Amino acid sequence: MKKLFPLNFFCLSFLLFATSFSTPVPPPGGEKVNVTSDPQTARIYVNGVLTGTGAVVVTVGKNDCVRVEVKQEGYIMEVRTYCDKKGMTKPPNSDYVQLQADESYTSSVQSDVANNEILLSVKKGKPREEAWKTIVQTVLSKFDVLENNDEKTGYLRTAWVGVSFAKSNNTIRTRAIIKLSSEDPLAFKIKLVSEESGRAGTAFSSDEQYRAFGRILKKYDGFIDELNTKLAN
Repeated sequence: MKKLFPLNFFCLSFLLFATSFSTPVPPPGGEKVNVTSDPQTARIYVNGVLTGTGAVVVTVGKNDCVRVEVKQEGYIMEVRTYCDKKGMTKPPNSDYVQLQADESYTSSVQSDVANNEILLSVKKGKPREEAWKTIVQTVLSKFDVLENNDEKTGYLRTAWVGVSFAKSNNTIRTRAIIKLSSEDPLAFKIKLVSEESGRAGTAFSSDEQYRAFGRILKKYDGFIDELNTKLAN
């Protein structure tokens, strides 16, 4: 006859097995900080994890530190670090975080024309020389320097121009590229290149430090529409 083991034996064995693979539970928090933000729609991240918007309670473990990031599109991110360690400043009971407007955001507008080729149709019968003159004059009203201007091939490229925003820690650079699209019917394509570096004071020539920016500086808002209108009349 087979010997039967008591049920309690199997339960205990399973419990010991499961415990050996369980994740240790962190010690209870030593301090709690009530974090509120302005604007109230700001996202609050705790150690990189989105915890809530507007207001959250942050738990700081004993002998531990917590990094809090408060983010909102159009505003400069704020970072707080709270520590519950000996010899370090005790975390506050509450912390009010007011975000400052991002000037690089308020000085630009969201635009579908950023970094996309846009067709420029020319009025039927308008000479190519006249159309090119219109293009050059209109471009020079927004950009000071033409880096390349070849009427024969129908290619134009401006030099980079931009703005550095110290408080926002960002630099935005812009250039226009125009090329012949079709001889008959006469048409051109324009690309308004808009890029940001994420740092203040970045040299406009440092290509490797820039990335595409889905917004354009307000100075260039309506620029392509203006050019299209002039060529179509």
